Amino acid sequence: MLACYPARSPAGRHVLTATGPRLLLRSRLGRCYNSGNNVQNTPGGIPPPLKGIKVLDLTRVLAGPTSTMLLADLGADVVKVEEVSKGDDTRSWYPPSAPLPPDGGPPEAAHLPPESAYFLAVNRNKRSITVNFKQPKGLEVLHRLVKQSDVLVENFISGKLASMGLGWEQCHKLNPRLIYASITGYGQTGPYRTAAGYDVIVEAEAGLMHITGEPDGPPCKVGVAATDIATGLYAHGAIMAALLSRQQTGKGVWIDCNLFETQIAGLANIASNYLIAGKEAGRHGTSHPSIVPYQVFPCRDGFLMIGAGNDKQFKTLAEKILKKPELVNDPKFSTNVARVANRAKIVQCITDVLMEHDRDHWLKEFTGLGIPFGPINNIKQTFEHPQAVARGITVDVKHPRAGDIKLVAPAVSYNGKRMPVRRPPPWLSQHTTEANDATATIDMETFHQILDLDEDETHDFSRGMAWAYFGQASSTFKEMDEAFEKKDLAKLSSLGHFLKGSSAALGVTKVQASCEKIQHYGQLRDEESNKDLTEESALSKIKPLLSQVKVEYAAAEKWLRNWYRENSVDEEVDS
Repeated sequence: MLACYPARSPAGRHVLTATGPRLLLRSRLGRCYNSGNNVQNTPGGIPPPLKGIKVLDLTRVLAGPTSTMLLADLGADVVKVEEVSKGDDTRSWYPPSAPLPPDGGPPEAAHLPPESAYFLAVNRNKRSITVNFKQPKGLEVLHRLVKQSDVLVENFISGKLASMGLGWEQCHKLNPRLIYASITGYGQTGPYRTAAGYDVIVEAEAGLMHITGEPDGPPCKVGVAATDIATGLYAHGAIMAALLSRQQTGKGVWIDCNLFETQIAGLANIASNYLIAGKEAGRHGTSHPSIVPYQVFPCRDGFLMIGAGNDKQFKTLAEKILKKPELVNDPKFSTNVARVANRAKIVQCITDVLMEHDRDHWLKEFTGLGIPFGPINNIKQTFEHPQAVARGITVDVKHPRAGDIKLVAPAVSYNGKRMPVRRPPPWLSQHTTEANDATATIDMETFHQILDLDEDETHDFSRGMAWAYFGQASSTFKEMDEAFEKKDLAKLSSLGHFLKGSSAALGVTKVQASCEKIQHYGQLRDEESNKDLTEESALSKIKPLLSQVKVEYAAAEKWLRNWYRENSVDEEVDS
């Protein structure tokens, strides 16, 4: 790439000039890096650490979308590739769904069903395109995106994408720096490698369901798809590690992440109990196998979770809450070992006392005593929890179809500030045209290197280049029309050369190519056929090109303006 900066032409107009390869780029990147360090040391968040990282998201449902959403939260540009007719499976998992606004939202999305609450939960900060990559043209689009991407995340059955021309080996040849993350049910090897992965099945098969439920009841699944979510977290961490590894090696890597091994790793101490001592686990409901009392207890109108994890806490419970100080010196209850041996008796004793009053009474009684406790809240009570309100655990987002919606905010803060939700969850195929325009008219590698010259999220430098280019193009097209009317081929050639350079500086490839043809035709040369032209034939070739290049420019300008509108913290992006 040629580093670029605003300069002045001999005629006094601002132009975009190319200078020595990479020299200016290195110097400005150095300043940008130092500026970024200063920002990180100040309160109010950090610069998005994955800014400039492009993620090609071929996942659906929950585990994969969770991992790519976390990458998007950190600033990565995540392009979600969906099936053409119905998109991600979870788009159809409703009710519930977000209501559509009275005007129905964007007309081009009017045929779509409402946005499901499930899909909205794990697809913020992403773009959506639809591509049928089972067809040659669609596969060509995906290959082009693979070449431009830093990370590809997929959750197809092992070997499926390879059979379609998008496996690790094929993509690695297209882009040796690509990090290719595969999320499957059981991994890339072994007898179950081609089995589909479902959270509830893996919960059963990898031990979690065996230890979940009441002792005298059947196995029970967890209330949310915990294995899927944990796998998404593991995949996210592995991708971050692979990005760091690539900084050292310059090479991509194939990540093999799966539900089965994630769930076994998640057995934690239960797995260790078996591996170290051969101890088989069982179901204990909400109670702890080794600590008593440590479980949910009923009260008159609800439930409390109480965790008296040591003898000191039990003493406080007996004396201050139960008003039964004699329990402290009773040999059946004086130590945790004794209480485990006499679990049923002490649990019944505690239950009898708690059933005398309602939940709010006991919440006041427990407060400040140092005993771990908490109410069993429903979801409404969870979001109304004083700590949830104080911490701002939801974020208001304006969706182009659903209007104003609330989402759970990113769970981590940096210097007291969460990463922003830059994009609402997309409607199906929302960015397909944008992506096609970009890959067809914008060289994304050049564009992202220009973005690297920006020192903050206002994008002042690159936006200044783009807006200067808009002004140049407008005036140049007028001059081209005048020169054509006068049949001034020399002027047409000069103007073509001028706009070709400006277009190349921003990666506006189609305009660049068309202007190069105008330049050569103005010099009475057809470089494609390697022939000289007459003045008449040159003008006949230039005439349709003048119309064509304006259409190509309009598409590029629209895409660039939209990009800055959506990605700049400065709202005055059209000035």
